[in-house]
Amino acid sequence: MKKGNATPIITLTTDFRHDLYVGQIKGVILAINRQVRIVDIKHDVTSYSIRQGAFLISQISPFFPRGTIHLAIIDPEVGASRRCLLIQTQDYFFIGPDNGLFSLVLKDEKMKKIFEVDPAKFKQVSPTFHGRDIFAPLAAYISLGKEPEEFGRRVQEIVELEMKRNSIIYIDGFGNIITSIEKNFPPGKELTVRHKKRKIVARFVRTFAEAKRDEFILLKGSSGYLELDKNLSSAAKELKARVGDPIEIIKRSPVASDFDCHHLQKNQYL
Repeated sequence: MKKGNATPIITLTTDFRHDLYVGQIKGVILAINRQVRIVDIKHDVTSYSIRQGAFLISQISPFFPRGTIHLAIIDPEVGASRRCLLIQTQDYFFIGPDNGLFSLVLKDEKMKKIFEVDPAKFKQVSPTFHGRDIFAPLAAYISLGKEPEEFGRRVQEIVELEMKRNSIIYIDGFGNIITSIEKNFPPGKELTVRHKKRKIVARFVRTFAEAKRDEFILLKGSSGYLELDKNLSSAAKELKARVGDPIEIIKRSPVASDFDCHHLQKNQYL
């Protein structure tokens, strides 16, 4: 990190809920650098959901100042053979496990260096809590201007997340279902959505204001992905949807009983 007058920022994204683990991580960071600013992104990521964490990181990191350190811990294989990573891009640092958590955000970031962190560089490392004993102190040392080379060796690749085709990648606090689909449709077009064994009709709109209360709608959300929403209600609750569930958009045929499955997305995320 470039030294300067700006207060260093560390963001935290975890699946720890509001348990003691978050407090321990913050304590470790502040014990090393009291001047750092810690920003909580989300601690109630669905337990073990690397896919949900990867989406969150890709959505929030570009909006932070250059030099921000993004610390993310969704780590179901902690203590196993998965590597600990320190990634330096043109604008940011990313710290966390090498399990696909950073593969989405790095599609849009200009890579500089990737380091496999050496756990031996840290004292009293618990095999079940690398977040506290490796990732937290590492983020704090980087915030002080320590060079990444001090903590491990250079590597060339990271684990890539396997994103399911036509799937739910995130459900926000309003119950809006964000899919892995990036297709646009003409405003007002009615489409059929299939989730598991259920089919519903949803109208494609530009904004929530165009929808009636409790109407199912599809729109291109602020994330750039297609969303299925139930206006002023919860689509996820209505459909009992979960992250990772398959979801399909089906063109409505001129013949009411005839459906033609339309695979909307051709890129590697589907």
